[in-house]
Amino acid sequence: MKTINSWGKPFTILALGLSIVGYLNAPSTAVTDTTTANVAQKPELNSSGYQGNIQLAQSVVSQCRAAKQRIFVYPERSTSSQSIRTIAPDEQVTLADSGAAGWVAISFPVAGYVQAIDLKPCPGGTRPPNTQPPNTQPPNTQPPNTQPPNTQSPSSGGSQTGANICRNVIAPPEGLAVRNTPVSSAPRIAGVYVGNTVRLANPRETQKDSQGRTWVRITAPSTGWISSGYPDTNLSPEFSCP
Repeated sequence: MKTINSWGKPFTILALGLSIVGYLNAPSTAVTDTTTANVAQKPELNSSGYQGNIQLAQSVVSQCRAAKQRIFVYPERSTSSQSIRTIAPDEQVTLADSGAAGWVAISFPVAGYVQAIDLKPCPGGTRPPNTQPPNTQPPNTQPPNTQPPNTQSPSSGGSQTGANICRNVIAPPEGLAVRNTPVSSAPRIAGVYVGNTVRLANPRETQKDSQGRTWVRITAPSTGWISSGYPDTNLSPEFSCP
């Protein structure tokens, strides 16, 4: 009897130790399984880059998006505010923030807010659309240089008042040639006989050539230059035009 009792105590202690170890391991395994299950869950993002109203962890500022359909741009994150612009289907916009409460800010083509669910990826990727303004520089409107070669710059006789800008041709007997530039070698475009009236340009324009001859610009009966002599020996004093 004593031998049996002495062996019974070790078995009892061993059974008690195994039960304690099992008790300690059971909760630890349950916690580990639960944690693993939570980590394995991953949210699924829709085509616009957002999951519902949850903001993306990564920044999407300056990325390109396109409108799924015709949408409105609002000054606030609310449809109750007055829209400021319409975005056409497939028109591209540039994101200005990562979104919040189902809305996302845009900076192009206008600053405002649109609903994130109405956006889709751009066909060319996330690169922002071209915001470079078109070339609005006006064309060069400077008139071509019409100054005749090897001649002096015309001098201005000042603005003449009233209609006293007419003169009669008094010499030479054959009359005066009207030329397109104030040089005697320039092409002849018309002529004025002695006794006929010419109308001077206003303000008056005169010029001397290399021979000392004075030229004056006229506007009637033709537009061009006539020689007034050495000086003004070919024309009468000015008088009021009829």
